[in-house]
Amino acid sequence: MFSPAQGTSQADQILREGYAKIFQSQTVLLTGSTGSLGGCLLYKLALQLPTRKIYTLIRGTPEEAIAKWKKSMPNQYQAILASKKVEFVLGNIRSTEFGLQPATLQELQEKVTLVIHAAAKITLDASPQDAFENNCLPALELARIVSRFRRLKLLVLISTAYVNSFLPDGPVLEKSYSLSDEDPEQELASVLALDRSPHTAKFSSSYAQAKYIMERIILQRFALLPILLLRPTIFGQAIRDPYPLYGLENSTPMNKFFQLFMEDTGATQIWHSAKGYSTGANIIDEIPVDFVANACLLHAAAHTTGIVQVGSELYEPLTFDEYIDIVHGNAPPAIRKELPEIVFTEDRNAPQCFLAEMVQITSRNWLFDCGRSYWLKQVGGPLSMRACKFEVDSLNKKRIHRIYGHSVEKARM
Repeated sequence: MFSPAQGTSQADQILREGYAKIFQSQTVLLTGSTGSLGGCLLYKLALQLPTRKIYTLIRGTPEEAIAKWKKSMPNQYQAILASKKVEFVLGNIRSTEFGLQPATLQELQEKVTLVIHAAAKITLDASPQDAFENNCLPALELARIVSRFRRLKLLVLISTAYVNSFLPDGPVLEKSYSLSDEDPEQELASVLALDRSPHTAKFSSSYAQAKYIMERIILQRFALLPILLLRPTIFGQAIRDPYPLYGLENSTPMNKFFQLFMEDTGATQIWHSAKGYSTGANIIDEIPVDFVANACLLHAAAHTTGIVQVGSELYEPLTFDEYIDIVHGNAPPAIRKELPEIVFTEDRNAPQCFLAEMVQITSRNWLFDCGRSYWLKQVGGPLSMRACKFEVDSLNKKRIHRIYGHSVEKARM
């Protein structure tokens, strides 16, 4: 696990000398490069850092991956390819050994120093079995694979802060919490065999439960492997890289909230308030996807191991009330007059509106501690975690204008 002395030493070195030199010797295996976080990581590794090489695991053909990059990063994908750092690796994270050819596997074993597993299937209403097969088993198989990598310095597994969504509202520390005394191996076997778990309802989603079990088994099976479990909160659109408002549509939950909220014109919405509140004064923990990527790469440079949470504590914590104010302050005047009226109730048994039922974490108030990343705020350059209020306000104004524009365009089709 993480050694404070070691982590402090590596962080101090980065603050003194920067992180560029560290990446000069890094050969990276990256999964999930066509996703929102994975695409941002690919952009930074290829264009902002002097990375030696990036093996990019893809399920389809290179042409299909490039087409996805072209759609998500239209002005950047050609530069990524022109960097000559990217090498496609054909495989499937749901297959044994990821379906890798023996020669390819041998090459990875000899050369890769850093592995970042960003591949995921974030479907909040997925069945437990589907969630576990996509978001738990691949990480376990990857850990088994990379345990044979001769030059490996770190395996980064992207988890989620909501692995602890079974906890009551309040502080959530960067550590493992136990829901029960049940052996995680037995719970995994039960879910895969029966497609159900008695604990699923205690989590914010089956995705969060799958990551919870993944974390516990990983730390149990691979205790000697250098592993960083990175727990982001809600992904927001990028504040800077690859460009402002970058982010795949299905990977930015608050954008979906804004869209549905603005479309529900003239309605009265009933929302449960968080425990101890009569309004939406609870934090909705969102952080730009590029800040998650920056934190991931800086911790990789520092060889941080163990559990790290990355949330709005490192950015700009906003309450539910403030998110509603963002809509009211930036929506076009014609829409603003028709926006729904929100009524908060402390009665947890009262029926809620559809939107409240869909995004239930809005009525919770977990406070995710990000103490292991405070030092990142001192770092400059392309991996900077600094953002002023003007940047944050400007980003939110642009996102509301874009969401409204897309909604109008969709209505005309």
